[in-house]
Amino acid sequence: MEREFFKSGMKKLEENLNFYRKILILTAAAYLIFAAVYKFTAGVSDPMSLAERLISTLVFLLTFVLSYKSEWLRKNIAGVTFLLSLLAIFQLFYYTYLQNFTVELAILIIFVTAVFNLIFNLNLLKFMSVLLLVLVMIFSLYFSDSGQIITPLYFSSYLMITALSFYVSYSIEQSQNRIAKNVEELREQYQFQKTLADVSSRLVNLGLDNFNFKINEALKVLGEFFGIDRSYIFKISEDKKTMSNKFEWTAPGIKSQKDRLQNLDTEKFNWWFERLNNRETIVIENVEELEAKAAPEKEILREQDVSSLVVMPILIGEDLYGFFGFDLVDSELNFSQPVLNQLKIFTDVITTAISKHLDNLKIRELSYYDSLTGLYNRRFFEVELARLDSKRQLPISILMADLNGLKIINDSYGHKMGDQMLKKAAEILKSSLREEDILARQGGDEFIILLPQTDKKTSMEIIQRIKEKTGRIDGLELPLSIAVGQATKFSPKEDIVEVIKAADNQMYENKLSESRSSKSNIVQGLINVLDTKSSETKEHALRMTKLAFDFGEKLGLTESDQNRLSLLATLHDIGKINISERILNKADKLTDQEWEIMKKHTEQGYKIASSSEEFASVAEEIFSHHENWDGSGYPRQLKKKEIPYLARIISLIDAYDVMTYERPYSKAMSEEETIKEIKKCSGTQFDPELAAKFIEMLR
Repeated sequence: MEREFFKSGMKKLEENLNFYRKILILTAAAYLIFAAVYKFTAGVSDPMSLAERLISTLVFLLTFVLSYKSEWLRKNIAGVTFLLSLLAIFQLFYYTYLQNFTVELAILIIFVTAVFNLIFNLNLLKFMSVLLLVLVMIFSLYFSDSGQIITPLYFSSYLMITALSFYVSYSIEQSQNRIAKNVEELREQYQFQKTLADVSSRLVNLGLDNFNFKINEALKVLGEFFGIDRSYIFKISEDKKTMSNKFEWTAPGIKSQKDRLQNLDTEKFNWWFERLNNRETIVIENVEELEAKAAPEKEILREQDVSSLVVMPILIGEDLYGFFGFDLVDSELNFSQPVLNQLKIFTDVITTAISKHLDNLKIRELSYYDSLTGLYNRRFFEVELARLDSKRQLPISILMADLNGLKIINDSYGHKMGDQMLKKAAEILKSSLREEDILARQGGDEFIILLPQTDKKTSMEIIQRIKEKTGRIDGLELPLSIAVGQATKFSPKEDIVEVIKAADNQMYENKLSESRSSKSNIVQGLINVLDTKSSETKEHALRMTKLAFDFGEKLGLTESDQNRLSLLATLHDIGKINISERILNKADKLTDQEWEIMKKHTEQGYKIASSSEEFASVAEEIFSHHENWDGSGYPRQLKKKEIPYLARIISLIDAYDVMTYERPYSKAMSEEETIKEIKKCSGTQFDPELAAKFIEMLR
């Protein structure tokens, strides 16, 4: 802010300088103009010699030129111009007196005096000069014997015009000063409000992740607005024994001091903290003038090249959290009380932001529990790990646990079932541990366990307890499997992070080896669940598997494709797992809404199969087994050979079994009727070549 004022002052100074230069050049020109007037006006003689006019002109011109060269003259241009103008008026008085107050000169002297009053700003020197001019006028008129003017009338006119011009000048100047002052105050207030709004807006979206950046930004804005060299925040430790520079902004060219101002002993700076604890703002206009009691403060400020500074306490509630510092390095601070009040408003805004940040930190610290499982979360585990990672707790074992098949469960049943499985896994893990063990959910399907004072043998026993409690569990439709990895820290030199990585790697290896079996069990569990929903599903799949084998041999499929076709026959309707029994077993025609739900089973089956490497080979065929040869099927309206080959085969087999066996919504058809229907749909619903070979096989 002071720098802005300085720029504004420099601009005004330059404007004043140019104004007085104009007076100098115009006065010089007036001498020459009047010389020309006298020369070319008949019957009128010039009272001033040419040499005198030239000398007077040169004086004003020389002053004009020197105003560009001399720094002293630039600073004192107003006084010099005033003095020269006053001397010019006295010169005019002298020649008017010599000419015995001719009318022309008498009028000119009134005019010049009025202009003199109006040009120069009102001050004591000008007032004294006007009084002197009035006395000179009285003296001149007293000794003059002019026949061209009436002395009393002329003097009254001179006195009245002089007084009037003086008053007008005074009034104008006062008015201008008031306007300038009001404008300056409004400008300062506008800049203050604008900058305050800027700082406030920067701190509105303050979060745990951007706190440091936002506070440093605010310090930068403050520093630039108030023309400060260095602005910073110190934080006092919780035990009040040390203080550290946590945030700092420095102006260009100013050296940062943050790194060297860490963990300073607060007891060394009694003078400083005596004032801060009393909620005082510390204003040091000159570091060198600090009293003897502040010797430690003086020394450390000298080391930072600080000339002057302002320090304001940061109070969070009733506690002294720290303080703001605002330093000037090369100049002395000269803050008025209004400016200090403005600075206090800014620091209050930042203090509020710091207080909000501390509240958020407390909330985060309290949020140590996982909302789904009720276990500790990762944040709490990291705190406990830092606390327990000590020599006294050795050996420390780490277990990493992962719920197998969570993705396929989520894709099959939805996240509600997945959450249920996670909760059950958490219960099993917790019930298998000792009271002193730390169990936390890492996130997703992962858990981490810290076993203090536990060797490998004991930790393996805990893993065995966990394994014994998994598998088929009452209350769960699907089997539960947990992959566990283990690693132990024996020496203080070992990095606990590396131990966790070793446990995680072992868990991952176990997960890979168990994954295929686990997912197969889950899929078999899904098939069993589907069978309970619709009694014909299992028999339907078995019949289709036998028919698929026979048709595959007829088509000459490779062993690999035969296996895939058999798997497809078993899994093609797996996506119906999430369809309600009411819709699956409905005897009447499905409504449009129910039919849309039913059609989604192909996409759902694709997701389930894709979740397992073992079944991913038929995922695309499951997705496409209700597509029609002419493109009228669902869900993607594929046609002809866009439809996977095995999907076209299973479509025929599925339709045949549906038509030849009774369903809740249809009666069984004879084989002849079925063959007739397949012929009818050949080229529309079915691949015509496959349809012909299928009929040939049936006969």
